[in-house]
Amino acid sequence: MQRITEEEFQKLVSIIPPYPGVAIFHMSDEGVQLPQMLDAYAREKGYIYHPVSADEGYIARLHEAGIGKARKITYKQQRFNQHARQYDYIYIEIDPFGLDNPQLFLKKIYAISKKAAKILFFVPKVRDGLEALEALLEKANFVAINPIDDMFEEAYVLSAQKMHGWGIYDM
Repeated sequence: MQRITEEEFQKLVSIIPPYPGVAIFHMSDEGVQLPQMLDAYAREKGYIYHPVSADEGYIARLHEAGIGKARKITYKQQRFNQHARQYDYIYIEIDPFGLDNPQLFLKKIYAISKKAAKILFFVPKVRDGLEALEALLEKANFVAINPIDDMFEEAYVLSAQKMHGWGIYDM
């Protein structure tokens, strides 16, 4: 996301409970402002924040902006996390339908999610049709799939939750 207001940011982080050690995974290929805000917020609250991207140039911009822990990934790697960490909140700003295998992508997201983790997809408002993404998330055994269209001016937010024991992941 290119721009985010302080009010929009406060709406975004209002869903995070004030417990220590919350782990946030953020996957994006554009915009430095949101990662900077999330990084500062995580440091202030004692949270773990891991920004990742498949775009080397974007990672360089994040490093220049003071987010040294940003790391490069590839969508083809076996898993997205390091050191077997699982995350409470996963923010995704990339379009899974632009990848070779959206189902495999969600399988990897499922694998790095803690039980009852919240996954938030940021979908630009210029794009129509959240239904396909909702169906893909449902097939990937995510539950509580809900669009949030009034959180951001530039993007819709589609939230989903991993529920332990709600079927076997068979994609």
